[in-house]
Amino acid sequence: MTAELVSLLIPAYNERYFPEALASAIAQDYPALEIVVCDDSPGEAIRSAVESAADARVRYVRNPERRGFAGNFSECLRQARGDLIKFLNDDDVLAPRCVSELAAGLARHPGTKLASSRRTVIDARGQAAPDRPSTTALALANCVLEGRDLGNVVLVNVLNLIGEPSTVLFRRSAVDLDPANIFLWEGREYHCLADLSIWLRLLEHGPAYYHANPLSYYRVHPGQEQKKDPMVVSCMADWVAIADTARRHGFLAAPHQVANSYGRMHEWTGMFLEKVKLTPEQRASLEQVRADCLARMEAR
Repeated sequence: MTAELVSLLIPAYNERYFPEALASAIAQDYPALEIVVCDDSPGEAIRSAVESAADARVRYVRNPERRGFAGNFSECLRQARGDLIKFLNDDDVLAPRCVSELAAGLARHPGTKLASSRRTVIDARGQAAPDRPSTTALALANCVLEGRDLGNVVLVNVLNLIGEPSTVLFRRSAVDLDPANIFLWEGREYHCLADLSIWLRLLEHGPAYYHANPLSYYRVHPGQEQKKDPMVVSCMADWVAIADTARRHGFLAAPHQVANSYGRMHEWTGMFLEKVKLTPEQRASLEQVRADCLARMEAR
């Protein structure tokens, strides 16, 4: 049987780590693969790395002007020719069998909407780092997980256990994404939870395949926006908004799930208010998020 085309999409900006990400894309053993690089960087290092690789599967697109985070991801998807989509963050790395294992999981289990796996945390030097709560294993063996159940586990624990963009392979035809901004869901653009805004839309319509062995390497380094303290305000606001929207799509249907989800958010915002240095405006915003959590718990 002919393998389906997988579009491996790299929204590129970070010149430091890009060559390693590109090398891991080129090293994939999947036979039907295109690699699309959308360059949103100010310099020429990413173009030079692509030219040096000299791989016919790589298609380079230089954005005529800065598109930013959401714009560059959206441009990558517009450029994709395959129905199977695999994003790769420019600071992450894929194991050589990542695409083939995830594509095989979708093929073996018709009706699955996305495929994910365990991932390994690495540091700025590429060395293995300790697991964090969001990267713990979902299962000890390869399996299929019911979509709404998986979404509920994520929302109740307030952890993206499904994975970053580099972790997941999904079927584009299974989800309706705004071509102008793929992270827009019911009028809200997600940034901190951009990937999860897509995963939940997919899980609403069917199950997920999970590969229990690590197939990608998630790099944690000081340059990431999520490492900046003010991001906790927008991240917690994203969590409340995505839980609200997910409930309208059939997630968190039981009262105890609602209580546990918003209760966890309420607890975390309290911790951040106590421990994170915030401006008066940021503090006021986070206090409003905490009040919103409490209101939803009381109204469940």
